[in-house]
Amino acid sequence: MSNPAPITPIDARVPKSLEIKERLVARRAVLKADAEYIAGEIQAIDSQLLELLGGEVGTHDIAGTKVQVREYSRLDTAWIEEQYPPSQYPQLYKVTTAVDNVAVKKQFAPNVLEEHQVRGAKSVVIK
Repeated sequence: MSNPAPITPIDARVPKSLEIKERLVARRAVLKADAEYIAGEIQAIDSQLLELLGGEVGTHDIAGTKVQVREYSRLDTAWIEEQYPPSQYPQLYKVTTAVDNVAVKKQFAPNVLEEHQVRGAKSVVIK
């Protein structure tokens, strides 16, 4: 494993002369880089643990800490659709009714649709 890089101190690489918005953006960039580094380290450790545990699914006790190895799976629905088509096996399929957004946009004026928007939480994206 490589030598871990220290997490950047709060005031590091952010000049005090910058405006508060600029300092916040700079600090966010530093934290984002630290988070990416940490995520990479965690992924490397998890890979090593999987290898050392032989990939055995289950709970392992390591020095009093429970380490779980999980394996996720899902049904191969493409196989079902191919082998059991809905025309012959309708009992295997759901019939759903959902709003067709494309059709709605063609039928309503944009200002009417704008009046009926559901707003979510605001977020920040920095590029």
